[in-house]
Amino acid sequence: MSEKARVAIVRGEFPLSTAQIEGMVERSLDLIGGLAGRIARGDHVVIKPNLFAPYPPPVSVDRRVIAATVRLAREAGAAKVTVIEGVSVGTLMKRVNPERSVCGASRGYGSAEVMKMLGVKKAVEDAGGEVLGVEDAEKVLVDIEGGMALHRVFYPKVVLEADCFINIPAMKTHTMTMVTLGLKNLQGLLDEKGRYFAHRDDLDQHMVDIGKIRLPDLTILDGLIAMEGMGAGEGGSPVEMGLILASSDPVALDCVASQCMGIENPLVVGTTRIANHDGLGCGNPFLIEVAGTGIQQARKKLTLPINYTQPLESIVSGVYPNIDLYIGGACQTCWLMAAMVEASLSKVPERFSLIVGIDPKVPPKLRTDLEHTFFLGECALAATGELREIRNEMQLKGIDHFLGGCPPYEQALVKLEDVLIARGSLKEEDLIHKAVEHRERFFDYYRSHDSTWEPEIS
Repeated sequence: MSEKARVAIVRGEFPLSTAQIEGMVERSLDLIGGLAGRIARGDHVVIKPNLFAPYPPPVSVDRRVIAATVRLAREAGAAKVTVIEGVSVGTLMKRVNPERSVCGASRGYGSAEVMKMLGVKKAVEDAGGEVLGVEDAEKVLVDIEGGMALHRVFYPKVVLEADCFINIPAMKTHTMTMVTLGLKNLQGLLDEKGRYFAHRDDLDQHMVDIGKIRLPDLTILDGLIAMEGMGAGEGGSPVEMGLILASSDPVALDCVASQCMGIENPLVVGTTRIANHDGLGCGNPFLIEVAGTGIQQARKKLTLPINYTQPLESIVSGVYPNIDLYIGGACQTCWLMAAMVEASLSKVPERFSLIVGIDPKVPPKLRTDLEHTFFLGECALAATGELREIRNEMQLKGIDHFLGGCPPYEQALVKLEDVLIARGSLKEEDLIHKAVEHRERFFDYYRSHDSTWEPEIS
């Protein structure tokens, strides 16, 4: 009989000091056999944390967890430790940077910029490591053996060549994958194009396929301050869990972590179920040994994103009185994107028409003029008949309200905001104020847990 996968859970009580957090990380590794035999003298260790956006925990991994891992790797004999990360595509492309103008190429934050801002760069360097943004890393084209949704990608050479690869995800809910844990964290290793076009209905399989390039040798989960609700960014809310999890089996770790989050059947999480099916690890909770704190002692029932607790259409159709929605055959991603577009348009006191999906049925005459009509996604833009005539007329009049793409993701949302700004329906100052408000909320919350932390804002 094969040996059970082992997942360590270490639980601490708030308030947690830096020394206590370092001890929790070390204890979690000791419970799965320590670093001896995993890291040899002279090795190059590469660490991939989750630094989703320029916000501290719970949006991103605690810098003290990263620094503790760097220090332990060096103590185990590593000659070099590189911390590599690629922030979310929303952070790269869309997120408003209050230190810059809003429109155009000056939006967004780079990965190295986020690592510096959050204090990760200093913490890593003080612990004896170095940082590297995925945008700045040398990449090679790799074929993915056994890939189902993903077959060939550009991938950081430094990860492929590492003697030991350690994954440090955060414990968060996610509007597109229910949760974001170890398997999903590997998404940040892809280049910008690879990250952007992943957000479709095959996203779970896509995430699993990334793991087929190289699975982490160790996964250390930061569950000190988790996120619930409409994660994995500003829309989520913090929850004090006080947990560090560790395992050499990333699928088993995700399985146990989702149970700690209150998900009774961990196989409802697509990435866990598919990774178990594809042989990347053990997703069967009955075949996993838990060391340290038990799941029941660690467990808190976190609130899932609303689209996992009620029908998705309930937040899209029949919701906003100023929006006429014409939606044909649309995938789940376009339904979710429609909800995001509607949320923006609902703040403008005018009526709009939003056209989405394959062959949406529209009346002979819309209730809105062309200046108040938007097309969302490639399927809507490819529609024929009456919709083609509407598109042609809009193009002749220079009305570019076509939010294209498959999926119509961050690029479409950026374009929508730019259109609303240009027509005077939205002010740049409002976007800046909102960004600062989000940022200060997370800054203030994290300062209450770590009084030594201050962001390094250029």
